[in-house]
Amino acid sequence: RKATEWIIRCCQEKTPLLFIQSSPGYMVGSESEHMGIGKYGADMVRAVSCAQVPKIQLVIGPDNGAANYGMCGRAYKPHFLFATMRARTSVMSGRSAAEVLLSIEERKRAAKGQPMTEGEKEAFRQKMIEKYDGEAHPFFCGARLLNDRVLKFKEIRDWLAFAFEVSLLKPIGEPAFGNLRF
Repeated sequence: RKATEWIIRCCQEKTPLLFIQSSPGYMVGSESEHMGIGKYGADMVRAVSCAQVPKIQLVIGPDNGAANYGMCGRAYKPHFLFATMRARTSVMSGRSAAEVLLSIEERKRAAKGQPMTEGEKEAFRQKMIEKYDGEAHPFFCGARLLNDRVLKFKEIRDWLAFAFEVSLLKPIGEPAFGNLRF
């Protein structure tokens, strides 16, 4: 909720937004749901998508799942999206994806009457971890235009200054959030 209010305030004052992303994803489970992660997460996504000020995302660590959207991922058209070599952008981490896909594969094979051996399970798990972790690499993402540049840590300040300077050349529109209920 605080992040949503901050985004709205920045938009009202026409202050550019910098999203420094290092989040393995939003919390899941009934406890998080009772605390309002669905509502507050949706409010934040709405605020980010409606923001008219320049938006720049810098990914410095894991960038998985819905947290990517909440923190102005490529789908929300940030003016610039930079990554460091430590960045990893994916739907979910390799380990999480491997466990989910393994359970699906086990059920499929069991339905056919061909249960997986422990060796097959481990091979499948390792294959999925390598696939998902490889596709999360910043060079893989950059080749698919999911980031604008992979930065060395010593370059970050200069590139952010350049990005803000360029993005402020375009006129900033008025905020258009509609009625948010907190």
